[in-house]
Amino acid sequence: MKRLLLYVHFNKYNRVSSHVYYQLTQMRPLFSKVVFITNSMVSAVDHEKLRSRNIIDDFIQRENIGFDFAAWRDGMNEVGFDNIKDYDVLTVMNDTCFGPLWDIKDYYLNYEEQENIDFWGLTNNRQTKQFKEHIQSYFMTFKHAVLQSEAFHRFWTNIRNHTDVQRVIDEYETQVTTTLLDAGFQYQTVFDTTNEDASHMLHADFSYYHPTAVLAHRVPFIKVKAIDANQHITPYLLDEIEQTSDYPIDLIVSHMSEINYPDFKYLLGKKYLRPAVLPELLRKKIAVHLHVFYLDLLPEFLLAFEQFHFDYDLFITTDSKEKEEDIQKLLLEQQKQAQIFVTGNIGRDVLPLLKLKDELKDYDYIGHFHTKKSKEADFWAGESWRKELIAMLLKPADSIIANFENEKLGLVIADIPTFFRYNKIVDAWNEHLIAPEMNKLWQQMQMTKTIDFNQFHTFVMSYGTFIWFKYDALAPLFDLGLQDKDIPAEPLPQNSILHAIERLIVYIAWSQHYDFRISQNPVALTPFVDNKLYNERGSSAPHTYIDFTYMGGIKGAIKYIFIGPARAVKYIIKRSLEKLKS
Repeated sequence: MKRLLLYVHFNKYNRVSSHVYYQLTQMRPLFSKVVFITNSMVSAVDHEKLRSRNIIDDFIQRENIGFDFAAWRDGMNEVGFDNIKDYDVLTVMNDTCFGPLWDIKDYYLNYEEQENIDFWGLTNNRQTKQFKEHIQSYFMTFKHAVLQSEAFHRFWTNIRNHTDVQRVIDEYETQVTTTLLDAGFQYQTVFDTTNEDASHMLHADFSYYHPTAVLAHRVPFIKVKAIDANQHITPYLLDEIEQTSDYPIDLIVSHMSEINYPDFKYLLGKKYLRPAVLPELLRKKIAVHLHVFYLDLLPEFLLAFEQFHFDYDLFITTDSKEKEEDIQKLLLEQQKQAQIFVTGNIGRDVLPLLKLKDELKDYDYIGHFHTKKSKEADFWAGESWRKELIAMLLKPADSIIANFENEKLGLVIADIPTFFRYNKIVDAWNEHLIAPEMNKLWQQMQMTKTIDFNQFHTFVMSYGTFIWFKYDALAPLFDLGLQDKDIPAEPLPQNSILHAIERLIVYIAWSQHYDFRISQNPVALTPFVDNKLYNERGSSAPHTYIDFTYMGGIKGAIKYIFIGPARAVKYIIKRSLEKLKS
């Protein structure tokens, strides 16, 4: 069977997502020819990767005009309509869906055996007042008889470069099925939605509003927008896909993290790091940075490092020459090697890390840690916090390093320490005060993705800034060139630049097109702890204190004093008059 695939790609960041590589790899064996048509400015790296993996035959790069239909038209013109007639099957599809969830070959063989079916798709839309019944255009397949027809040729050669997407829908997507039906051809879809109950849906678009039905009918692709639009059930959709198919759901998690924010609730449940085994030959350069302020904790970290089963270079920073000498003595006693740098007592552990830019930039993977201690409440805060972070990021380091083989993974953070689950330390009001400094740094780093941290209620971060990362994932932070003068002196004020950096790390990696994963805390706490903590009502008495900092300052106070009471008086008068009239 001679088959042709015209595959349309678009990415707002001009990248080829990992789910696209997977999709083309799975589709490739079915087709004699695969034409990749991109409406984005794809990099030479991605172009070469597509070629080298032998998953495409031809590559067309075009302006994003006319959307998918104009792109498919250009693909047909490139192949040549006379040559298209020689194919038994032509499939047009785009990259707006995940899959195939199940072996796509079976679907083709099924329809190719049915002589009464001339073209087919995955899902359809029923007839409405605006349009007739039609196959949804994200995947359509035409058989030989259709390819030879005048109706097919005339439809595609008349495609115009419309700039209004609704006009494309009205004139092309909703008309291709009608055009072929009028020419006497018959179609079928994997999931015929025309007679399905849609009374509970806003619109009878099952591919968008009812993804559970799509999975139940074993449609081999699920729309990207269906994942985004149904976030309240997406964790369960991912579970269903994982249980009923071999599709790697990490592709869905990473792509949704790329095109949206990386910390949506429905994504976080799937971001726990999966166990992995170190490859026998690990040809990667690995650096470990440890900032040593408390000398008495250095042996604890050196002992934890002994659990690594990979080669690494150790970089130690500290704040004084005296401590440097003590560190050298301890390293000599324990027969350990490290490069030691005196970076001063400014910027805690963060600025010392950034000052090692020249030393770290050539490493593939980097671990960053420090001798965390809370002098005021050590055994129940600082010590528990530190030990849990060590358990999450140092003890499973082998597995973390193995996971970095995933090219999309750029950062591994620790889960929330138990102290912050027993105690409501991080709250939305305080986090909101850090947002302006985060936005300021974002602009200074000239990040490519747009984000406004003022819109966030809280942030996903690695408490204490213990992290593993790829240098490129955090390169903009290193390139800031922060110096001692940029950091306030101790005692560090709340909402400082260091607090902002701690919260920015995940989002910097996101803007660099990397995903992150969370190393799970081995200390088990029932979620009822969180539920009890965050649903505390506090005092049942009315609050008499109001902090106008959160209500617009002086203007907010004036509104509270004058406008509020005035509205109350107006309401009383209005209701009183209504009662008198009645």
